Amino acid sequence: MKKNDRYSFNSNDLLFRIFLYKKPLIIISVCAFIISTIIAFFVLTPQFRSSVILFPAPSASISQSLISTVNTYKSESVFGEEEDLEQILQVLHSDELRNRIIEKYNLWNHYEIDTITTSYPRDKMMKKFYNKIHFSRTKYMAIEVEVFDHSPDTAALIANNIMYLIDSVMNKMTKRRAVEAYTIVKEEYDIKEQQINKLEDSLATIMSKGVFDFESQSEVLNKAYADALASRNTRGADKIKSTLDTLAKYGSSYVSIRDFLLYEKEQLSLLNSRLKEAKVNAERDLTHYFVVNKAYKSDKKAKPKRLMIVLISTIATFLFAFVVLVIIDLIKDFQRKKSEAINTI
Repeated sequence: MKKNDRYSFNSNDLLFRIFLYKKPLIIISVCAFIISTIIAFFVLTPQFRSSVILFPAPSASISQSLISTVNTYKSESVFGEEEDLEQILQVLHSDELRNRIIEKYNLWNHYEIDTITTSYPRDKMMKKFYNKIHFSRTKYMAIEVEVFDHSPDTAALIANNIMYLIDSVMNKMTKRRAVEAYTIVKEEYDIKEQQINKLEDSLATIMSKGVFDFESQSEVLNKAYADALASRNTRGADKIKSTLDTLAKYGSSYVSIRDFLLYEKEQLSLLNSRLKEAKVNAERDLTHYFVVNKAYKSDKKAKPKRLMIVLISTIATFLFAFVVLVIIDLIKDFQRKKSEAINTI
């Protein structure tokens, strides 16, 4: 009979053991059922779920997307690429976005974390925050912002506010560079405009001397001078010669300033286009995402799954108790065998 009580790993002995321990197993399982029921239905706070789903927008600047005359932006889809999605996910995990949500909704008080008496309050806030708020990509290359909270209103508000903060945080990061770029281009434009004004003043001074179009004037006057000499019109020839001398004196300067002025005006036109683009980038914002679903107030709790908690807790306790009882029996059997061996010696 003692040999039959020894443990062996077969199904018949397993059933025999369960039958043998039925009384303690039933008592322990019933206790586990009662305790888990109390915890699941009366201790655990129900959590409501709200979520936002969005697609990333292409990362082209506003000027490239709207007013650029150069076809520098190409996309096979109206939605962004994987790189754009990763950038948004990185922003969602940024300290600035997290701190703004914590501050706006007073999550220290909402999550009942006392910054004075609690040890490592910031670490506890981080764990609590990412336990309640999840960011993930979907299989369709979208981003899901998922928020759990005991208040359905707060869950929806936080989820939607996180969505709006994506633009705020990303625009803040790019705005400084856009403003600096606009300032630089504006300075270059103003300098170029001043240079052109000086060139125009110089050209106007030369033109006041009678030089209006050096090439055509030279051609006409040289022909007229030759005709005057041929007709022995000395007085007319001297007058034309005086004008030719003026052309010879200021002609080269006129041509140099005129050509350089044309070149500078072309450069000013290019700078003007860049200035318009930089101004739009500095003063206007485009969204970085397309909203698929906004968060709404949930009327049904998402967790805990009370019946599942009770079921899993009861089964786990039953199995744990059974293993413990088997181990206790094995220890007793080992001690009995050891005692028999000693008595035999």
